[in-house]
Amino acid sequence: MSLRNWFGYGCHLKLLGLVILVGAIGIEGGDRTCAQVTPDPSVGTQVKRMDNTTLDITGGTTVGNTNLFHSFSNFSVKSNEVVNFNNAPTINNILVRVTGGNPSDIQGTLQTEGKANLFLINPNGIIFGGYCQLIIGGSFIATTASAIRFPGGGEFSMISPVNPLNPLLRVNPSAFLFNQILSQPIKVNEATLSVLESQSLVLLGGDVNLEGAFMSAPDGRVELGGLAGVGAVGLNIDNNNFRLSFPDSVARADVSLTNHAAVDASGEGGGSIQVQGKRVTLADGSYIAVDTLVSKSGGVLVVNASELVELLGGSSLSTETTRTATAGELRIETGRLIVQDGSQVRASTSNQGQGGTLSVTADSIQLIGTLPGDDYPSGLFTVTQGAGNAGELKIKTGQLIVQDGAEVSASTYKESTGNGGSIIVKAKELNVLNNGEITVSSQGTKKAGDLEITARSINLDNGQLSGQANSGNGGNIDLNLRDLLLLRRNSQISTSAGTDGAGGDGGKITISAPDGFIVAKPNENSDITANAYNGKGGTVTIKATKIFGIASLTSEDLKRLRPNDSDPGKLQTNDITAISQISPNLSGIVKINTLDVDPYRGLLINLPAVPVNTKVSQVCQAGTAQNKSSFTITGRGGLPRNPYDLLSPNAVLVDWVTLDPRNENHISTDVSTQATRPTSAPIVEAQGWVRNAKGEIVLIADAPTTTLHSSWEKPANCRNDF
Repeated sequence: MSLRNWFGYGCHLKLLGLVILVGAIGIEGGDRTCAQVTPDPSVGTQVKRMDNTTLDITGGTTVGNTNLFHSFSNFSVKSNEVVNFNNAPTINNILVRVTGGNPSDIQGTLQTEGKANLFLINPNGIIFGGYCQLIIGGSFIATTASAIRFPGGGEFSMISPVNPLNPLLRVNPSAFLFNQILSQPIKVNEATLSVLESQSLVLLGGDVNLEGAFMSAPDGRVELGGLAGVGAVGLNIDNNNFRLSFPDSVARADVSLTNHAAVDASGEGGGSIQVQGKRVTLADGSYIAVDTLVSKSGGVLVVNASELVELLGGSSLSTETTRTATAGELRIETGRLIVQDGSQVRASTSNQGQGGTLSVTADSIQLIGTLPGDDYPSGLFTVTQGAGNAGELKIKTGQLIVQDGAEVSASTYKESTGNGGSIIVKAKELNVLNNGEITVSSQGTKKAGDLEITARSINLDNGQLSGQANSGNGGNIDLNLRDLLLLRRNSQISTSAGTDGAGGDGGKITISAPDGFIVAKPNENSDITANAYNGKGGTVTIKATKIFGIASLTSEDLKRLRPNDSDPGKLQTNDITAISQISPNLSGIVKINTLDVDPYRGLLINLPAVPVNTKVSQVCQAGTAQNKSSFTITGRGGLPRNPYDLLSPNAVLVDWVTLDPRNENHISTDVSTQATRPTSAPIVEAQGWVRNAKGEIVLIADAPTTTLHSSWEKPANCRNDF
């Protein structure tokens, strides 16, 4: 049995000797029970038990009538206990340090007087249990830092004395100091930590773990942060707004929310939340939210992780406005972002207010799948459900993967009268796979937003880039590529409008790849469309080096191929269209501009379809001491009559010939022209030529003894030494 369990067991049996030995230390008055709130004598802190449940904390050292310092060797609160800090009304900050070697286990209630802020500092760790409660008028800060620094060099550490006349300790703290290589964690286990409206709630430790916990700071600020090494975390206090700043040079620890944990700063105007760590994980339906519930402008939700932000199992990060004010901004900065299993990062509006901006900066982003047994997609979203416009969505990354039904979306709901938001993506590599989608759609009556993508390459494999609208005008899609746009397996790039039979004009699609290529695998029904149902077709403008496997179709082509509906999506071919399905005279424009020059020109030479008469050039005359050039005819030799003919079955097979470069006498051998086996006699190169009775040139093996007809041209010097 551990000492702690033995201690509790002894208390339960009322072993008076054990109580006297341990429990009575530092307790003034009342019966001597199993107290875990034990003061040390360094700053004059006193603990007085008022009844069976209440411990009154008095004494301590006050500096400047503004800051009150307390020191405990142990500080743990049982579930049925209330620890009340009896402070003067003028106190702004109550600073509590725990100097012993045990973590603080807070199962009960912490209570202060007035509007004082409460700092709890224990480098050995802090645990908040299921019955924990905060009854304080100000902000609450729990940290496993080793010391708190004040402006000008003042410090409240585990061993520093507190001089009531020290002016450096009168003001608000400015930083938390960590001098341990491995900082201890802060754990919130199925506890509720809540502060009053417009106050701050800060957890700063090594790892910060929230399991089944609920943290709330309505219209206030929540800070969650982990530090894994030696360093200082800055603290800026602006009224009741406590803001942390982390050094870039110090390794960070992890922050996790599991088992439906929640962090909320929603309120009339919405507060602010900042989460900083190495790996930030939300799992099991956990969420972090900043919602604007009345008419004040929303705050900001920031998640900054040096290595990874991961949302799993239907978890979410969200900002929303439900009234007329603008929703808060949502910003993620990390090495890797993974959103899967129906988890969402979302900035939305459900009323007349403007939706918030969502921005993500990461080395890589993976958006994967939907919720288990549901079609609830994973992804990044800006949405309007009311009259307000959806916000803007910005992504900057090295690699963006959207797959298995996941989405990047700036959209309007069916009942909405607001405009859809825009999406701006800057990526080296974009992959939209297996029903993945990037969309700026409008299901309401207004225009869809615009989609702008700048990338080195885009790979659509059963994926979609969409600016569609049900009844309003389609959005615009602007793709700026360096290398390649690849379309596979029913992929779509579409700004079509009026898909439910209503009005609306098709949008504009601009694909600019002046040094790149557009490739679609044939007969996989991948389309680029800017169509309308009964409105005007849009515009498709493409500039690329070459386009392979996809071509434009006119409305006449579609009418011939699909006389009943003129729907290019029903054709197996890969098509580029900008038509009006009901009104052909309202068809749009398709402009395709590719390079006229062949990139292989000068490298490949087309063979003639029909052979020409063989002629031997007479422009070179080799010296007798030099190697001679030659032209050898081997009969049919297995060659077709032109490059497009097949070899006949009786073609003569001819072995490779090795020519002797030395000046030697050669033996003449006839070559059969019949479809028989080739003769075993060797083939030799021609040694001369003569003109026969018909005036034809005949190559011969032996040099003629007669004088050959000479060319009227002057022989050329073919020597290589001139």
